Amino acid sequence: MKKKNLTDKVAIVSGSSMGIGKAIAFELAQQGAKVVLNGRDVDKLQHTKNECLDKGYEVSSVIANIRHPDQCRFLVKEAIDTYGRLDILVNNAAMSSRGSIEHMADMNFTILSETNFTGAAHLSKYAIPYLKKTKGHIIFINSVGGFRGMPFNSAYSASKMAQTALAEALRIELWDHKIHVGIAYLGFTQNDPKKIILDEDGSLVYLPKRNNLNLATPESVAESISYMIEKRNNKVTLTGLGQFANFAIRYLPAFSNWLLWLNREKIKQQFTMIGGQQVD
Repeated sequence: MKKKNLTDKVAIVSGSSMGIGKAIAFELAQQGAKVVLNGRDVDKLQHTKNECLDKGYEVSSVIANIRHPDQCRFLVKEAIDTYGRLDILVNNAAMSSRGSIEHMADMNFTILSETNFTGAAHLSKYAIPYLKKTKGHIIFINSVGGFRGMPFNSAYSASKMAQTALAEALRIELWDHKIHVGIAYLGFTQNDPKKIILDEDGSLVYLPKRNNLNLATPESVAESISYMIEKRNNKVTLTGLGQFANFAIRYLPAFSNWLLWLNREKIKQQFTMIGGQQVD
């Protein structure tokens, strides 16, 4: 049985109705935290909340789209009104897209920026006054796409690189307040069957399951996030592929650029233009 390291702590996990966010919420709740679940879909969020309650976890749920600053403020206010404090903010909510810059729908860039970057920024902004009181944690769930601009994933990698800059800036700004800022760079992870991304033309499609890669599980990611919080680590890079990408981009930039150039068609075909059922 896992230790109750987070007993009486309160956590907000954005985008926690499914996938990685749901696994993180379960992990923190299992550690004893009171968790505020968040999502945009009423039915999915209620289903996740019911699962938590069935397991005996103490949770509440808030419908909010973090693309909008007023809804970020609302999410934090609901957490404070419900539990009276805030110890952990996990910025997990994210949107992905695919396609070339030339043919990308204009709104894709806006939606990804407002979700992956400014959404996390506003949610952090409104959480900081309460985290100062608890000397708490701000955790960003990032991606190997946050290391450099990736072909056919330009909007996504740009938004995640911006999130990296946000985390690095916050870490220094909040140092004297003893708020821990951590960022987790995820490699390829098993996606929820209902995971939705933006297609090149701006339409919504379900992300097909990848069978050609060694994928991490959401549960293993959640355990790494829990450990990061416990040890107040600044950074973690998950999966062998993620660690290789981190090393190559940082220490061998010319080689990593050449490797991407060499595999540009493979990247296009296998990692981006991979089909997907249209969302009604």
